[in-house]
Amino acid sequence: KAEDWLYDNFDATKVAYIDKLDELKAVGDPVVWRSKEASMRPEWIEAFQGTVSNYRGAVENGGEKYSHIAEEKLASIVKACNDAEAWLKDMCQKQEGLPKHEKPVLLCADMEQKNKELATMADAILAEPKPAPPKEEKKEEEKMEVDEGAKAEEKKE
Repeated sequence: KAEDWLYDNFDATKVAYIDKLDELKAVGDPVVWRSKEASMRPEWIEAFQGTVSNYRGAVENGGEKYSHIAEEKLASIVKACNDAEAWLKDMCQKQEGLPKHEKPVLLCADMEQKNKELATMADAILAEPKPAPPKEEKKEEEKMEVDEGAKAEEKKE
């Protein structure tokens, strides 16, 4: 149809060509968008799963690095990771059931948003600084050492 229109209207004005182009883009742009989504989706799924596993691994295998953070806070990260994985699994199953010509349910933008939300929440918790060691104990220990050193010198004399 578009080719026939070109031959039938070869002497049309620029406005007519622009209008026809807009008409064709209304049909073609959604197809191009779905194609780009489909091609980027596997990379986003992999990146999202990597983020989830990184944060879960940091919490579960953090050892001494995160030992100062409350267990409830660490558990909230694990829960957020589990929720994110469940959401991704559910959306992937829904997406697999859809034909390619329909609008996807699993969008890369949604995965990016969920990824950022998880990262922001987890980073805020994991960035919690270790508490500073009590300074009073150090001063008392230093005084004791000085006193013991002085007593030792008195005994030598």
